[in-house]
Amino acid sequence: MKKNKDIFSLPSEWISEESKQIVQSCREIVEKEIFPLRLELDEDWKDHKIYEKLLSKLMLDFGWQCAPWPKEYGGFELDTITYCLCLEEMDRGDSGLATAADCGNWAFLPILAPKPNEVLIKKFAPIACQTDKLFVGCAAITDERGGSDVENIDGTHGKYIATTAVLDGDEWVINGHKLWPTNSGGVADLFAVFCTTNPGVEDDESFAIIYVPADTPGVIQGPPYQKAGMSGDKNGDVWFENVRVPKENRANPKPGDDAIAARLFMNAGNIGASAQALGIMRNCYELVKEWCDKRVVGGKILKEHSMTAAVLADIAMTIEVCRSDTYMKARMMDNPEPYGIDPSGVEFLAKTRANKLFVTDQMTILINKAMDLMGSHGYAREGHIEKHWRDSKIISLWMGGRGLAKLDIARYFYDCKTF
Repeated sequence: MKKNKDIFSLPSEWISEESKQIVQSCREIVEKEIFPLRLELDEDWKDHKIYEKLLSKLMLDFGWQCAPWPKEYGGFELDTITYCLCLEEMDRGDSGLATAADCGNWAFLPILAPKPNEVLIKKFAPIACQTDKLFVGCAAITDERGGSDVENIDGTHGKYIATTAVLDGDEWVINGHKLWPTNSGGVADLFAVFCTTNPGVEDDESFAIIYVPADTPGVIQGPPYQKAGMSGDKNGDVWFENVRVPKENRANPKPGDDAIAARLFMNAGNIGASAQALGIMRNCYELVKEWCDKRVVGGKILKEHSMTAAVLADIAMTIEVCRSDTYMKARMMDNPEPYGIDPSGVEFLAKTRANKLFVTDQMTILINKAMDLMGSHGYAREGHIEKHWRDSKIISLWMGGRGLAKLDIARYFYDCKTF
């Protein structure tokens, strides 16, 4: 498949030369290692033999495993913009693999920001920042019951979290059943478990994020689910049965701070999801452009038909607009002061929810238009569009789905109080 350079607008003054080199390296790995294998990846959803090799290429050879960690531990300490640009490149290749790589790091964000936990950083950073062994995180959020209630921080304040953490001396004892977390099913080395320390109570101080090594006694993982797409994103059941971990494994020692960290965690996840959607949209643009450059209909190259050109213009316009807003939000995350924004606040939550919801909606529309243009080649495996079509819907549904996104938007912009 012919590769296209990135021609869509970016805030170049915010991107260092070092960042550009990092992104270029990521692009080269994706195009060399992932593109040639795309037709094989969906069949690897259970065993992950190919995916494990590709994940190692990204996490170890490229160094993505080091991306979020402080430089004093050997990390890259990437800013949000550079991180998102790399996610775009990964998603051009395979969004399931990109999700596994992203969430492998995302799970550690609550100990890195907004209040760095030096004890846990010192504990985990040296393991993550070595380059000869995978060290993958998993954010275990969704409970067996309650769906998006866990992510609905400002609506339920942890009241309906079913996974419990009880302090017994110097240890947390965790019990619960989590569903669907990325990198479950045997991939993750460490779980960031969203718990309550006081079940049934609506109180941010009871909201807890506790880190549990995957090999801790009492951690039981089920097999992965087969989904419509996102085969590289392994999802299964995880049970915690009287699991004991040190008291220090709570993300933030002060009660209430985990809820603040969780909101920032969601904000970063929203921006990252938009970047992933942009990567899919950019590859769809590349595939459609190549198709319309070569296909001849009615004696003319397809793109020279006015009806086709109008659809192609819509595709380019969508990427331009979505990218502009996504990197505005990334800039606000990295540099909040000029915007009067708290990266862990309800205002920024509403704005990143709006960004993610809009971008993922536009992604769905764009992919449908691309498939319409390419016809049967669009829904054939060999055309690659159908893979994006199946993978992409999942991005719009994670972190609470469309409904919770709209609630968070309405809560801030309209001062709604009743949900």
